[in-house]
Amino acid sequence: MTLTLSLQPRRPALLAGLDNALEVLARAEAAPAPEAGGHRRRLDLALVIDRSGSMAGQPLAEAKRLAAEMVARLDPRDRIAIVTYDDEVQVPVPSRPVGERASILAAIAGIEAGGSTALHAGWAAGAEEAARAVAEADVARVLLLSDGCANHGLTDPDRIAAHCRKMAEAGVSTSTYGLGRHFNEELMHAMAAAGGGIARYGETAADLAEPFEEEFDLLQALAARRVRLRLRPGPGIACEMLNALGEGPDGWRLPDVAHGSEAWAVVRLRVPAACVPQAGAGPVPLLSGEVTFLDSDGREQVSRARLLALPVLAPAAFAAVAEDPLVARRAGEVRFARIEAAAAAAARLGDWAEVDRLLAEAREAAEGQPWLEASLAALEALGRRRERERLAKEAFYGAAARMARLAESGDAEDVFSLDLEAVKPGFLRRKIMQGRDSRRPRDER
Repeated sequence: MTLTLSLQPRRPALLAGLDNALEVLARAEAAPAPEAGGHRRRLDLALVIDRSGSMAGQPLAEAKRLAAEMVARLDPRDRIAIVTYDDEVQVPVPSRPVGERASILAAIAGIEAGGSTALHAGWAAGAEEAARAVAEADVARVLLLSDGCANHGLTDPDRIAAHCRKMAEAGVSTSTYGLGRHFNEELMHAMAAAGGGIARYGETAADLAEPFEEEFDLLQALAARRVRLRLRPGPGIACEMLNALGEGPDGWRLPDVAHGSEAWAVVRLRVPAACVPQAGAGPVPLLSGEVTFLDSDGREQVSRARLLALPVLAPAAFAAVAEDPLVARRAGEVRFARIEAAAAAAARLGDWAEVDRLLAEAREAAEGQPWLEASLAALEALGRRRERERLAKEAFYGAAARMARLAESGDAEDVFSLDLEAVKPGFLRRKIMQGRDSRRPRDER
């Protein structure tokens, strides 16, 4: 079994005679990677590059460099397509096995800037290329890079996201990379969320190197894809999902999981006093659940969690029960992320009084968690300078990344430093600022 699902309560008991509210951490944990030399799933990628006029100069040059580096890292049996778009779409490299790279690199080098931004048409052409061998491909994905807003052809975010969802159901996922301060982060995030990929951004084109590395590391280490979490509370018990996860008829959508990592979510159970017997009456069944997913061989699998049932304690005994530090920390991350998302919305409106209030609230949520404290300090600096676009994007992407991040399996200790994060695989790296390459020193700007 590739994934193991567990349900971990913040406090392993219920208080007799009262309504109870209880946070539970659901963890879908993947086994470590197989021994060196094990089979890696083939990749079928389409790199879709915005070449509109605003990309002229350094942004396009850096995008081309990143594309070339991605091609250099692929295995000869992987497939690659290169698609570019402005107000028209071009396919310099139709989907083909990587094999000899010289012609692919030459096509990338020849990309030049053009006109406006037919974002949907560019994505659609990339999806078509990635789908050419989808019946054979192990992982098919579109990687879309843009520095602007869809302003030519189809521009409606809901319809574009719906197209991404349809392609994901057919086996072609979508990841998006925003560049700079003027792209539409809500559209780019919606495309990746619906398309089953990741959404990242860079303040400069050079800042995209780290998220591109994250994507590649993840694709090479995938253990489970199309992961869906279903939870079933006991009779009379309400279950609220606290992470901002997409939900469909097959459950909540968790991120793809790499070997040696875990996807997770925090839910809040509300247990009415009528469901809580007297102290010592026996464990109360609270929650059961399962994850469904595709394993590394593309086979559908199901992993079921052990039923969560907790004892009922009298007040004195209940007060002596300690909280689980991992559950408390993950719940704190989710709380912080929800505040971040609200701060992003307030910043877009230029409501600085509300931004200041929310960042003060975030200070309490971050207390005692070094990663959150460092992230908050960066947001506060942007807030003091009233940098609306930067704060809105940073808070928006920070919230999204925290809500759906992969964690190291069993990371019980909250130890954080940039040096420690730098040596982790990209998909496990915790960043202070989402739009900056955390490995590149720079002056504050």
